[in-house]
Amino acid sequence: MGRRAVLDTSFLLMHLQERVDIFTELRLMLGEVELVVPEQVLGELERLGGRGGKTGRFARSALQLVRERCRVVRVEAESADEAVERLAGEDTIICTNDKVLKERVRKRGSPVVFMRARSKLVLEGYV
Repeated sequence: MGRRAVLDTSFLLMHLQERVDIFTELRLMLGEVELVVPEQVLGELERLGGRGGKTGRFARSALQLVRERCRVVRVEAESADEAVERLAGEDTIICTNDKVLKERVRKRGSPVVFMRARSKLVLEGYV
């Protein structure tokens, strides 16, 4: 299996809120990678999508993008963050804006992509 990028809820929502095309940016930054989303992240987006307002609208848009562009994977985990963390490791880049999760996956040796200054993706760690 080649390299993969695991996207979490915060990363998927941030790109819609800030109008950054993360899919194009990730391809430019990382080359060809498989985009992966744990089922738990999908569940979180579905719950948020049931809400009204901007958050619900962004979550519904993120769900559509995930279904079109990502592979949804099953992970034994209680929460979305735990699922993302369990996927961390060799040949896996974690895409998150969650500071606590970012620190945990960096300790596991995974590079992390996050958004800085509301418009720029940054890669931290070795790929």
